[in-house]
Parts: sequence; structure tokens; C-alpha cells
Amino acid sequence: GMRRYLSVAYRSLPVADAWASLVADALEAGQQSRLVDLGSGAAGPVTLVAAELRRRGTTVDVTATDLFPFEGQPVPGVRFHDEPVDARAVPASLEGVRTMFAAFHHLRPADARAVLQDAFARRRAICVFEATARTPVAVLSSCLIPLLVLLLTPKSRPLRASAVVFTYLVPVLPLLIWWDGLVSHLRTYTRAELDALTRGLQASDYDWATGEIRLPGVPFALPYLTGRPRPHASREHEGSF
Repeated sequence: GMRRYLSVAYRSLPVADAWASLVADALEAGQQSRLVDLGSGAAGPVTLVAAELRRRGTTVDVTATDLFPFEGQPVPGVRFHDEPVDARAVPASLEGVRTMFAAFHHLRPADARAVLQDAFARRRAICVFEATARTPVAVLSSCLIPLLVLLLTPKSRPLRASAVVFTYLVPVLPLLIWWDGLVSHLRTYTRAELDALTRGLQASDYDWATGEIRLPGVPFALPYLTGRPRPHASREHEGSF
């Protein structure tokens, strides 16, 4: 039920367009047409980004990976990798631009840096996006989550009887989703912290960038981090790894 709600919430936000623009830049820089989604779970956000890229005329192949591979229903346009993938040591066979949507805040600093280190060492582009922020406004806005659950649950497909029961009759889902959202805000890395995680991972053939995405109707900015090899640098570097 929580997963289905989050899927509806992502579709309700105008965030896929902003994410897709940054991913498109990484694809173009690396001359890639593949996305390797890390910590993908059921692959909710990446499917929206891939659809937006296709709408713009950029066809991408998406491989969804996770330390605990998803065993649910297939998702159109996404191939689920059936072996566990540790985002700190991605197999060399999984080539493409690495993405991580609304999952980076689950990682402790040492693990978060290891994810970036692996992408940097292999000269793979990586795009890290969050849908939360550790700011007073963002934390306070989590108080609205139970109301949003009540409003958005009817849009969930398929709408299961259990979701209705545990949303409106016994409001377990609004409580759990509120707690999940609050903790996610509190754990999200700030832009300055994202910058700090890349210190020492510098080279003349690789660029890091951090920023914040502002969306209409969302009272806080969403931090992001991208890393990518400079054009043609990834091919020159490939022989070293």
C-alpha cells in the first residue's frame, strides 16, 4: 500500500520533467542510451523519467537493480536485474548512466561516498535525486502527508480493498507514510553535504555538480547530485579498469 501511494505521489508531482532534463544531459555527455537504476525497488520514479525522455524523442533502455531484487509484476519498458546489486560495487557488465531516485538518503555517509566512488573510479555517469529535503519547511510540510494519502489513495491502481480499509477505516497507512516521509526529510543530505561527499573524487576527465530543483506548488527545493565523465573521456579511461 505504501509503495502504490508513493507511485501515485510521484505521478502527481511535476518532478519527472526536471529529473529527465538532467538525465538527458548525462546521457548525451556519455553517448549513452541506457539507464542503470540503483536501489530501484519497484522502479517507480525511473519509469516516469524514461517515459518523459521517450516523449522528448530519446529512447532509453532501463535496467532496474536492487540489493533485494524486486519480485513483483513486470513494468513496461523496464528490465529487472534478477541478481542482487550492491550500489557500492556495480558489476562492470551493467553499463549505462547510473541513477538513484529517492533512495540516497537511506545510505550512511560512508556507504553514500562508496556509491559515488565506484561511479567515479569506473568513469560512469551518475545522477542522484531526492524528493525530500532537510529544511524546516520540508519537515513541517510532512504534516500534510496524511491528508495527501486520503486524497491520492483513490488514484492508486489497482485500488485494493485492503488499501481502502487501512486508509479510511483503520488509518494505518496515513500514519506509516507520514512517518516514512518525516524520517526521509530528516535523513536527506543537503547540497553542502553532497558536495562534501565528492571531495577527493576529482579528476580532469570527470565533473561533479550539485543543485536544487524548485517545483511549482512545492514549498521546498529538492537537492540533486550529478557526476559524469567529460565527453570522450570515458572511452579513453576505460582501459584502466
